[in-house]
Amino acid sequence: MFEVNGIYENRKGKYTILEINDPKMRVRYEDGTEANLKIELQARIWENIAVELEAKEAKKSTRKTAVGSHTQHFIQCISLPDVEELTFPGWPEKVIIARRKEDVKTVKKGDRVIIYLIELQLFYAVVTITNDGVKQKTKDYFYNIEEEDALFFSFDIDAEAQSPETAVSIDSVELESYPTLSKMRLEADAYLKMSEDDFELLAELLTEVAEDDEDETIDSDDDDYEEDIED
Repeated sequence: MFEVNGIYENRKGKYTILEINDPKMRVRYEDGTEANLKIELQARIWENIAVELEAKEAKKSTRKTAVGSHTQHFIQCISLPDVEELTFPGWPEKVIIARRKEDVKTVKKGDRVIIYLIELQLFYAVVTITNDGVKQKTKDYFYNIEEEDALFFSFDIDAEAQSPETAVSIDSVELESYPTLSKMRLEADAYLKMSEDDFELLAELLTEVAEDDEDETIDSDDDDYEEDIED
């Protein structure tokens, strides 16, 4: 499976094989560090990475086919009940609300939405709406608002930050659709229609954040990925 001078990858990064002495092989990472790694363990890691990459590509292809050319792109403005925690009504149940008349008429199945946290000025997640909206009791999703009923959309999470530290700050991006978003007076739960280019910029950043968070979790929790490194 492995060859000398071949380039492969594990959770630490890409490496080149210098020599193979079964059951181990000596490698050099891109930063110049060298290590003796167990061949059997690295084979499993390499296979897992290949499967993950194939799954990501398949998901991207499926999403492009599903959304089609009529997909709209929005920012939804979320007000946090408690800024100390990244939790808000509807999120655990995977539903988002539409309260304004213009949003009820405009938002539909297949549209893609960037979740924006107003108080923290952070872009938090990317979601795809999966139904045409259902009128339900707001209290069923713990909304503390005047409306007793509202339209709710189910969604799939495409990418999500795990903490405020890893979410995307408004100050780190320039949006042509809303160049002064950080200074705008935003209404909670409102949808702001945006350009596809701006959406793709934010979606890519949040996807990178989510993948980095996932890699850190795997590195810390999975003992199978431990490596034998020599000085």
